[in-house]
Amino acid sequence: MPRNTKLPHPYFIKYMSFIVSHPNYSGLSIKSKNNGEYRWLAPADTEIGKDRIKWCIGKAYELKLIGDISQIYPGIYADVMLEIHPTKCKVCQICGNSMSLFYHYPSKNFLKSLNDTFNSYYTICDHISYIWDDLMINGVSKIDLASFFIEKGDLKLNPQTATKDEIINSLEYACRKGNKKCLSPGAMSNFPDRFDGFHSYNRCCRETQDLGRSQENLRTYTKDRRAYEYWSDGNIHAANQFMGSSFFNGISADHIGPISLGFIHDPLYLQPMLSGENSSKRDRLTIIDIENIIKIQNRTGVSPISWYSARLWDYIQNNYKNKSDKTLLVYRDMLKQNVVNFMFILHYILTLCPKNGKNFLIQAYIEPKRNYFNWTYSFNNMGKVISKKTRHFTARNQNEFDRYKRIALESIYEYNKKDNRKNNSDLNRDECAKLAQICQYIEANIPNTQVIALFNELMAMIQIRLISKYQEP
Repeated sequence: MPRNTKLPHPYFIKYMSFIVSHPNYSGLSIKSKNNGEYRWLAPADTEIGKDRIKWCIGKAYELKLIGDISQIYPGIYADVMLEIHPTKCKVCQICGNSMSLFYHYPSKNFLKSLNDTFNSYYTICDHISYIWDDLMINGVSKIDLASFFIEKGDLKLNPQTATKDEIINSLEYACRKGNKKCLSPGAMSNFPDRFDGFHSYNRCCRETQDLGRSQENLRTYTKDRRAYEYWSDGNIHAANQFMGSSFFNGISADHIGPISLGFIHDPLYLQPMLSGENSSKRDRLTIIDIENIIKIQNRTGVSPISWYSARLWDYIQNNYKNKSDKTLLVYRDMLKQNVVNFMFILHYILTLCPKNGKNFLIQAYIEPKRNYFNWTYSFNNMGKVISKKTRHFTARNQNEFDRYKRIALESIYEYNKKDNRKNNSDLNRDECAKLAQICQYIEANIPNTQVIALFNELMAMIQIRLISKYQEP
């Protein structure tokens, strides 16, 4: 493959400096150019390449991968460089995205089978752990997932009892050290040519090298909820854990209040439901659902709705009694229109506030959720967290929050570029003026607290107008 001539991404430059200065690579040969840049590339037949090979063999002895020279085996370089890599994730030279060095990404054939089986639209760049969680969020049962993964990997595990981690770890090992072709690494082994032992471009840019913006490498969302759910309130990490617990073995986890209508993603508001019933429910809201939500809200004191839809929920819970099915459809349309408007506003901020918009959204609405990912939770059968302990981070899950952040931002663009929506944003002149003021504040570096207050005012204006618009005559 020809050498990449594109300028390295700034994140990759930082990655190189981190790796070169890390003690795990002490003594591994590398030279610098006249401008101070590292000569990362050194083919095996060069003097530096030969020195790197000697160093790697010595490291194999040190790690006790071999006892003498006769035990050197094909793939030993890859094993050594993976073993010593400090983060087990590598930054792409082209686009700057970080990906796991383990076999954590679906192969094309495995992906086709997975997407066909579950009617999904994942890509070869989606982490297998994220795919598992996302499918469960969208109603696939743990047993169905476990059975699919175990069958594809010919794993000696019981789908009734094996955990998500056991299944994924076993499948990863079977693909990395065995003959299974289900999963691939985020970056291929390439020692001694590359200093860290892995190709400079990751899986995201391996084929096109076009800054990772090819159609294959961008997520396509076919359901509103999949584009939106990561902006919902609630303990999102606890909800994912609860959905993967034994409580939902053999059955689907249903959001009592659909997250596509603005309800939260939280274990308290999940209920068991047959997969077929869950699929047919979609974003419908029934009297039984409303009453169940109110019961949970009264019992726990936890609001079931995300902040930007709170006024609509107050209106619904105070007026739903003795209403017809037609009125419930009106409530659904009102909630959905509010979500459409909210997603439009997020997109507007990202595109019309090029200097500070992204950072504002991250700091104001994504970073506050980071702490959720630092814990492992235990639940009772009603989804209440009864205990939590500091989470053990591994190479597979240590970048989970960063993936959440990336997908949340990508979802804004994907949601707003769909051209087949029944609803479009319907902001009026006063609301647009308020939005313009918010953008002015963001670009002027006004403190986030003041901008958030304006955003709250804007969403209140929109909800009050929607209540008036959709209210029964």
